[in-house]
Amino acid sequence: MKRPQSRRPLLPSLEALRPQAGDHGNHALDEFAAGRLTRRELLRYASAVGLTALPAFAGFAVPRGAHAQGAAKPGEQTIRVAHLMPAGAVDPLTVTDAGALCLLNQTGEFLANDDAQGHLQPALALSWQANAKADVWTFKLRPNVKFHDGQPFGAKDVVATFDRLADPASGSAALSVLKGVLSKGGTKAVDDHTVEFHLDAPNGNFAYYVSSDNYNAVMLPANYAGNYEKSFIGTGPFKLDKFEARRGVSFVRNPDYWGDKALPARVEFAFYADEQAQLLALQGHQADVMGTFTVQGGIGILNNPDFKVIGVRSSAHRQIHMRNDSPTFSDKRVRQALALALDRDVLVRGLFK
Repeated sequence: MKRPQSRRPLLPSLEALRPQAGDHGNHALDEFAAGRLTRRELLRYASAVGLTALPAFAGFAVPRGAHAQGAAKPGEQTIRVAHLMPAGAVDPLTVTDAGALCLLNQTGEFLANDDAQGHLQPALALSWQANAKADVWTFKLRPNVKFHDGQPFGAKDVVATFDRLADPASGSAALSVLKGVLSKGGTKAVDDHTVEFHLDAPNGNFAYYVSSDNYNAVMLPANYAGNYEKSFIGTGPFKLDKFEARRGVSFVRNPDYWGDKALPARVEFAFYADEQAQLLALQGHQADVMGTFTVQGGIGILNNPDFKVIGVRSSAHRQIHMRNDSPTFSDKRVRQALALALDRDVLVRGLFK
């Protein structure tokens, strides 16, 4: 028979936290009292939800990033991520897989960012404007921006980055976007903080091609010579602390960042081979967060009140392609019959609960 777990009494200092703890904080206190949460885990949990009075509880093993009295100050925590292992080298020029894309965004930045409503917001570029024919686009760059190694960011870096991305000989994954739109040599520096893009043909949507929608287009220094994993060089809010291939990578706050300081102070990505390994790390308190997971594979998380699942609007979808040049599907009526045989509402409700 399984022995019942004994409850350990909470110190008065911890009981006094209950009025300010909220639902999540009180749940953590209950889990600690029931023996299902260690003191170290309670301290980490408390620092994340903002229970700043926890230092009164002596005897905690203090995690990295915590201040001298115990729990980390708000914004000074370390976030541990259960992350899908990159499929290959992490390199802005060639990357296409989900495991590497998130890592680029920790240290790298784009000229503009596409927001949740599909509108472009200034990032390393403050403004952009097309000429009357929309075949020349002028971007004004943000001043006083530095790369992590102290080099100033400017027009020369934009020119070098897009010449690299538009070069057919470079192996650039961005050619799927830029081919026929922007050629190598088409990016011109007007002055230190102004760049012109001379396009192959008029394009009214070009600003999106150099934004976060084109994930290869993170800005790199003009003197970048490859081996991105050595430095993760960029202008972003985090900078590289340590990278270990097939094991993980950690980033720390960039104190010289041009914008608001990064929250948290440190992010640690541990690499896992598949979704189930990530989920087990999360359920085993080896990680604080993971990125995406399938509904079918993540039932244990979806049905567990200890975890908060955040859904976001997305254009992601699945489709079935029927070859119109094949006798099987050349008859439009066959294609229509297959489409009519699918109850899409039932499929969506079944697959996504």
